[in-house]
Amino acid sequence: MIRFCNLIIICFFSVCLPACNNNENEADPYIKIPPNKIDTIENNQILNTGIVHQKGFKLEKLNVIKNDILNPEERILVSTLQGLVAKSSSEQIYIDEGGPSSVWKEYMISSYNIEYRNYNSLDELIRYYKNKNIVKGYILYDRKNERSLTAATALCGPVSAIAVDKSIEQEAIKRGVDKKLFDVSDKTEKWVYENFPSAFTKKNVAELSFELNQHLRDYIALTNCFVFYDGITKWRTSVLKRLDEGAYCFGYGVDEFNMVADASAQGVSTLPAEAPNLSALSSIYDTEGLKQRPPANDVITEDNAHYVTFLISDGDNIAYNLWSQHSYFSHPLRGSIPIGHTISPSLYDLAPVALRWYYENASENDYFVCGPSGSSYIFPSRMPADKMDKYLDKLDKYADATGLTICNILDQGAINRMDIWNKYLSKPNIDALIYTGYGEAPRGSIQFSTNGKPVIEQRDNLWSGLEEEDTLIKNINSRPANPYSTDGYTLVFVHVWTKDMKNIKTVIDKLNPNVHVVTPDVFVKLVQKNLGKQAIKMNN
Repeated sequence: MIRFCNLIIICFFSVCLPACNNNENEADPYIKIPPNKIDTIENNQILNTGIVHQKGFKLEKLNVIKNDILNPEERILVSTLQGLVAKSSSEQIYIDEGGPSSVWKEYMISSYNIEYRNYNSLDELIRYYKNKNIVKGYILYDRKNERSLTAATALCGPVSAIAVDKSIEQEAIKRGVDKKLFDVSDKTEKWVYENFPSAFTKKNVAELSFELNQHLRDYIALTNCFVFYDGITKWRTSVLKRLDEGAYCFGYGVDEFNMVADASAQGVSTLPAEAPNLSALSSIYDTEGLKQRPPANDVITEDNAHYVTFLISDGDNIAYNLWSQHSYFSHPLRGSIPIGHTISPSLYDLAPVALRWYYENASENDYFVCGPSGSSYIFPSRMPADKMDKYLDKLDKYADATGLTICNILDQGAINRMDIWNKYLSKPNIDALIYTGYGEAPRGSIQFSTNGKPVIEQRDNLWSGLEEEDTLIKNINSRPANPYSTDGYTLVFVHVWTKDMKNIKTVIDKLNPNVHVVTPDVFVKLVQKNLGKQAIKMNN
């Protein structure tokens, strides 16, 4: 529930704001605000938050419109309307894209007693909310100038406007939205950032491709967060530097490694989240019992055995959690073989309905692990040490709430950074780390923190073009069946975009009889039980 939601717009139309020079100043990437330019919009909005992330108003009813009756520009319009509505109304909008999108909608209705109404007309939906005085007007953009869409999206939340493309302006006016607040059709997000630097929250920022329509734009409007798409530039770094400590960058840029490395270096966490309906999904507040099953406690070791666990990649990605992971999880073989699934604990705040669905549909052969590198995607070795403490405090709270007590780490050249891993494992709710090196050849090392918790490095991949089934089978079968040795354990990292359950099953079916495949929680317990004591003795 929103405790207080208010936007102060001072002298809104009294200042003329000329366009800025879009050429980046390489010598000084910070944009300078001339003294005669008065910032006319202040972000005084206070949204309710979950453990970490901002949430919409408590949801009671969904007004549903199907994605396929909307053209791309109409989807953008509706998504910005979604965000505005979620600031203060319990009756919110849901764009039904079919597939997993329909699953979450139906699950909200059945499990959370959410009422709903289907809208078959965009006219009807807009007029309904126009009469509620939620929309103050529209911001005009021209998608032929891609960055004008980004500029319009940024301004929608702060000025309570919907984004309207030039191609549908007259239709919007006919639907009752006839007050044009800004025309940014020849502008970019840099113009917005220069002229309205106080309009946005400093808790979040978003990085969103011009090619996407409704995905993430609703949450951007809800939270009044600035949005950009600038590549890996000094200007991007300057935007990240100006955020509050512990801030998040939602979305995805053009270069995974460098975008995450750059954000991490500024103390900013990346949260890939180009998903639809986050405003409504975050507006669910019931998290009672939202915790995965307890990890294995007492495990039995077979002396002449080699132990293997499979961990599926990319669970840090909210968009993957809300779409492709559902399809992966619905594979007919899922549940018949032991599997580890990475997943984002941020779902607890942003989409608790989806996290509950996964937990309730999991079998004893499914176990969930925090996606890299905890509550969000960072490279821990790139994040300043003084920023890590707060990051890990958030992770520990999420682990306690969700039961995600094993954490996948994605980093480069950092497997031996026990100074960092000791910090992670000093947290009471983090039981183990699984290290997967970015672009590194895996070695399968196992180390222990000062308090006896394991840091387990992947030993193999199951990844098209990198390590195929036949190679993986040969590698595992050639290793010793000795659970009292590091070489007696193999953690396989499965690339979700190129390998599925069928590929994993193919490997399992051809392993030696004394090779045992277990879930990650059992794997961790076996490592700790059989290798931990001797490691502690060596450390002492």
